[in-house]
Amino acid sequence: MVIDYITTRNLEGKGRIRIIKLKEEEEAEVEYICPSCRYTEKRRERWKEPFVNGSGLNQFFLLSCSKCGFTIKLSKLRKEIKKKDKLPVKKKI
Repeated sequence: MVIDYITTRNLEGKGRIRIIKLKEEEEAEVEYICPSCRYTEKRRERWKEPFVNGSGLNQFFLLSCSKCGFTIKLSKLRKEIKKKDKLPVKKKI
């Protein structure tokens, strides 16, 4: 059993998502708490389109809440870190 991809992150401060993809499986295990309606669900998603979009650093995952239909867009962690690095630093007075 080899892990191909794993992430656990907060979503907009209210929700949470965890994705685990094993190398020998074609599906990823997804657990999330929707940031919109706070619905909790655990399900399996196929690792191909439309769940995974883009490639390389621009890769992102699209997932919709089963209850309210809220779309969760999760970009690569490296891309999120690069965005934070490019933001101007506020000076403390």
